Amino acid sequence: MNITIYPDAHAMSRAAAQYVVQVASEAIATHGRFMFALTGGSAAKILYGLLTEEPYRSQINWSLVEFFWGDERNVLPNDPESNYRLAWETMLSKVPVPEKNIHRMRGEEADREAASREYEQELRQAFSTNGVPGFDLIHLGMGPEGHVASLFPHQPSLKETQRLVLAVTVPKPPPPRLTLTPPVLNAARRVLFMVTNADKADAVHAVIDGTHNPDEYPAQIVRPPQGEITWMLDEAAASKLQKRS
Repeated sequence: MNITIYPDAHAMSRAAAQYVVQVASEAIATHGRFMFALTGGSAAKILYGLLTEEPYRSQINWSLVEFFWGDERNVLPNDPESNYRLAWETMLSKVPVPEKNIHRMRGEEADREAASREYEQELRQAFSTNGVPGFDLIHLGMGPEGHVASLFPHQPSLKETQRLVLAVTVPKPPPPRLTLTPPVLNAARRVLFMVTNADKADAVHAVIDGTHNPDEYPAQIVRPPQGEITWMLDEAAASKLQKRS
């Protein structure tokens, strides 16, 4: 686990942009493409915007990047709550990514169980696997209660071991969502957590310094046995950490 603390969200996001460039370059050099799962939130908005600007933009071969999502709300893709919309407006519409490389979760479907099965199939096809796909990088935020993607405390989704994608109902608006499951998060080569603001400080402390209790703090469930976890935090989010870098 790598933990780095930055003075503010913008400094953190610049470091994250360089990290994404590095991981993308390594993945493309190793196996010819970069499989990248996106998230939502304010930190993601800053990061994705930076990636469209120099010096980062020209260091990424956008034609070899394939984009996925860690979770999505049950809203239309043009809704302000849509994680897809955030990524489209801040990054995807501004860089030369082939349309076929954008693998959107169809959270707006009325039959969310069918939508979750369809996304599972899309993952298997994109990764050419019948098993659990291994992302090059999964980008995650974390909520004040320790949730990641749309895996919330004390929910059955935390115990999932077989499915890749689940339709869930969470205790935060909008409740109906789709989410990647723990097996997918833990098959990643790299996971990047970006967390900002003082309202996350207690959860950051509990997840990193505390005893292992992922039912209470779902971010603790992310422990890829063959992968690397990087935490990037601003000073406010890290204010209660004991294990400071």
